[in-house]
Amino acid sequence: MRQIIWLFAGTLWIHSFLSDPLTVQADYEQLVAAEQAFAQQALEQGIQKAFVENLDEQSVIFFNNHFLPGKSTYQQLLDSQGKLTWRPTYAEISASGTMGYTTGPFEFRPHSMNEEPVSFGQFTSVWHKTATGQWKALLDFGCTYGKPEQPEVSLVRPTQFATKVVEVVDTAVVSRELKQTEVAFAQTARTQSLQGAYQFVLPASDSIRLLREGSLVYAGSAARTMAEASHQKVDYQLVRVMASSAGDFGVSYGYVTFNQSRQGYIRIWRKRQGAWQLAHEVLGVKLS
Repeated sequence: MRQIIWLFAGTLWIHSFLSDPLTVQADYEQLVAAEQAFAQQALEQGIQKAFVENLDEQSVIFFNNHFLPGKSTYQQLLDSQGKLTWRPTYAEISASGTMGYTTGPFEFRPHSMNEEPVSFGQFTSVWHKTATGQWKALLDFGCTYGKPEQPEVSLVRPTQFATKVVEVVDTAVVSRELKQTEVAFAQTARTQSLQGAYQFVLPASDSIRLLREGSLVYAGSAARTMAEASHQKVDYQLVRVMASSAGDFGVSYGYVTFNQSRQGYIRIWRKRQGAWQLAHEVLGVKLS
């Protein structure tokens, strides 16, 4: 994970085309730009400075096998001479245009960009738009894997964008609903299997991504196949859920235990037709 291999987050990238003001397209582009600017700042000004400036005051990171306050933890860390590089290859945003996530590959080099990377992995960052209109990272997490045989594709942008929702829902109520879904998922995973838990929350389409420690990204039909083959019993300890102001996008995170190994996990959810569906999951444990 990017943690003290060092974590991740955004970049300022100004788009030069017009976007539909009735959709979340402009917000999506700002989200991606924030991630790209974050990565560029880390390369030019150092990892610690970039994380301190891009993490929200209420942010959380996974460090030394614990979820910790993100910004204050980085403020206490000494800067690294290493080079952490990353880029978003996928992003989603809520219908409110105020919350979303980015994900993509990262590499770490101990001293300079002239070296070969010594660590590879996939980051996932959850972002929100602050009251001042800035994008800040709320949650940073990831998993590692061996050197990929070929680089991941460039950012895949949506072909269409959702209509923007300006009405604000009661996020406390929405969060309670999501927590119920999360608790039911965890109970099934513990007493039956992950496969049984997944079957109730997989989307009808192939729009799903599963990230597992030690493995490259499973996306689309590959993720569905992986979910259907996950016969392990896994124990989850939920820490927190968060929801967007539109009530259509949510995040849950906590600890996962398998074969006496305890690490972190995050799940990103979409609400469709009144039910929460899994969009993206990262498990910090190896399930083999």
